Amino acid sequence: MNQEKIGKFISKLRKDKEMTQEQLAEKMGVSINAVSKWERGLSFPDVSLYKKLCKELDISIEELINGEKDSSEEAKEKAIFSTIEESNKIKKKSNMKIIFLIVLFAIIVLGIFIYNNNLKVNLITDSDNLYDISIEYLKKEEFTKNQDSKQKDFNVFYSYHPFGIEKKDRYIYVYMWIYNQSYYLEETDALAISSGKSMPCKITFKDNIFIKAEYPKEGDEYVSSVKKMFPGIIAIQVLSFDKETNINKLFDEVENKKNIYYDYLNLDMSKLELDDISYGDLIFVVNIGRRNCIPIQLSVYKNNKYILHTAYKACRVGRVCTSELRYTKFIEGTYNYDIMQIVKHSVDANHLQFTNDSMPEYEIFSGNGHQFITDSDNKYLTEFLRSIDVNLNKCATPDYID
Repeated sequence: MNQEKIGKFISKLRKDKEMTQEQLAEKMGVSINAVSKWERGLSFPDVSLYKKLCKELDISIEELINGEKDSSEEAKEKAIFSTIEESNKIKKKSNMKIIFLIVLFAIIVLGIFIYNNNLKVNLITDSDNLYDISIEYLKKEEFTKNQDSKQKDFNVFYSYHPFGIEKKDRYIYVYMWIYNQSYYLEETDALAISSGKSMPCKITFKDNIFIKAEYPKEGDEYVSSVKKMFPGIIAIQVLSFDKETNINKLFDEVENKKNIYYDYLNLDMSKLELDDISYGDLIFVVNIGRRNCIPIQLSVYKNNKYILHTAYKACRVGRVCTSELRYTKFIEGTYNYDIMQIVKHSVDANHLQFTNDSMPEYEIFSGNGHQFITDSDNKYLTEFLRSIDVNLNKCATPDYID
């Protein structure tokens, strides 16, 4: 089955019936994100939904599978063969998964054997509470060293991944990957980010007393530093942990803690006012969420002014640049539109989780730190962009350093 073709077919039929993704999702009993994934060819409706979906779109199951309207006998045969082919693919994938799990199990067993017999790392399991104790020390350290700690309602939020706890005579070493972000409230009660880090960490206790926290060096010395700091089997885990999916999980945990602490959950979207989301004159920033380039970015202000950022600071090959994204060129303009309608017809995203495969179509970041998501079915956003003649699907151009 051609998921991309079927997705476009579902999208066309939905629009022909003048339904929004939200309306179709409600009829099907699924999320808007699920419908969006169907239409983008990223996933396919569950078999249990075939009949109900076909009824809503006035098509047959064969036409759904083929991704086109055709009720001929040839089309039915094509659907049957397509289903059989898909079934064979699933079976093949299942067999590959079994083989993968067997190999993975063998690797784990081998790793444990090497760990126990060659590396001689004395890991203990009766002191798991030391992970949480270590985090408490790190939080106290952040409050002591962070220059923003005196700001209003300053707080730091941690998440971690445990690698193991090693005991050597009177010393205990706690190995983990930590992720933290610290925040505080501005005078206007807008949420501000203070600092953050994501890195492996080694905590040393002597006679059950906290001694120090150590982090590996950065840059070219990172790998060698990790290998010196951590036992071999732990170092392997540390070096393989720094992947987007792992870091995103820790990020989501911190975001959830932050949202709960600052009461960023469960906004009543219908009651939001301009001052609820603004910081100074800035109302919100909006750009394309799903992208394969640096997008242009639109900033909207209270005084009917907008700024469209069109270029960003970039380095030529062989030059060293900061990893921070900085826009360097922009276009200014004015608008005449009820901006709050865009936000009120979006979704509060502060408690949602996203991956690169499930990014929303548009991301809206309010001046005071709230995040919203929406798509092209938001007629208010579409009308607004059309009124100022802005196409957010364009990429920003690199502004190279000489």
